[in-house]
Amino acid sequence: MTAPRKALRTLLAAALTLVMGTALAGEKDELFNQALGALQTPAEEALATGVYSLRLGDSAYMPAVAPAITPYDELAARVMPAVNGTFESDDPAVVAVDATGLMQGLAEGTATVTYRAADGDVTCAVTVSGDAMPELAKAMVYVARREFYIVRRAKLPKYNKYAKWYYGKKKEVGWCSVFTIWCANASGNQPIQEEAAQTVAPQSVVYFREGQVGNQYDGFFSLGRFTGIPRPGYPVIYADLSNGYRTTHIGIVVDAVDQGGGLYRVTTVEGNMSNTVKSYCYLYDSNADNHTVGVEKGRRLQSNMIVLPESDQTDPLLQYKLHTDHWAVFGFGASWE
Repeated sequence: MTAPRKALRTLLAAALTLVMGTALAGEKDELFNQALGALQTPAEEALATGVYSLRLGDSAYMPAVAPAITPYDELAARVMPAVNGTFESDDPAVVAVDATGLMQGLAEGTATVTYRAADGDVTCAVTVSGDAMPELAKAMVYVARREFYIVRRAKLPKYNKYAKWYYGKKKEVGWCSVFTIWCANASGNQPIQEEAAQTVAPQSVVYFREGQVGNQYDGFFSLGRFTGIPRPGYPVIYADLSNGYRTTHIGIVVDAVDQGGGLYRVTTVEGNMSNTVKSYCYLYDSNADNHTVGVEKGRRLQSNMIVLPESDQTDPLLQYKLHTDHWAVFGFGASWE
């Protein structure tokens, strides 16, 4: 082959690669656009379905007048939606509702809450249960997912919006823990210092304002709230089997499905994975009891993450390949009980 012909072929191959790469990037962006557009807050989902799950003892605004999810450090300036009607519950012993639309779960059961407005009634069947997710944990899951869809796996500098919010001044460090703290604040939670753990009331939702993963673990452990069972809204802490380091990385569980036999299908959102935000989905084996390592004498970290069967790998936006071949789940911070 002559030199000019070889050069032409090289140029054509490069152009084809560029075109294909651009097409794939456009397809990926469209998938992220669709996912972000379909994502709903708990209140938006309730308006669409007419049903709402409220934790016993918790409170939430009637979905028709629910305010936007607001960062904790901006709550003082939050503007509440206008209320142009009245509220009533058909069973105030189960769900009480005040003149602003704030509902409170008083007893297990289901009550219909109605917002009577000039432009028509809006009803919602509210089920109260002691097993329901707290409102702040629901918001945490929503915010984590929203950030994943917004970032779109784009490469971020170490001094990104999450690090800037946490540190203020420029500081280029690992930011996986900072990402969880940012999401906690953005979802209306008040993350606290590990040293303030003992001030946490029982059954409260708690997240820790600690830039080091080890300090997050210390906070949950000191409360007796470090567990081997995943739930949505729980921070997940990973260990490194190659060196025995138990607190190498942290993310946020956004979904956990019990598969039976101690297996769970876990979906997470994690910051600072390959300099971006990623969402992982894998099978987790709780039988390894890694969360007791360092507490129970003689226990060692074990591999407990399994790749999902290929037939179950259906979401093109998720990472089904495990982080590495030498990481394992250490355990989960029980941010709610």
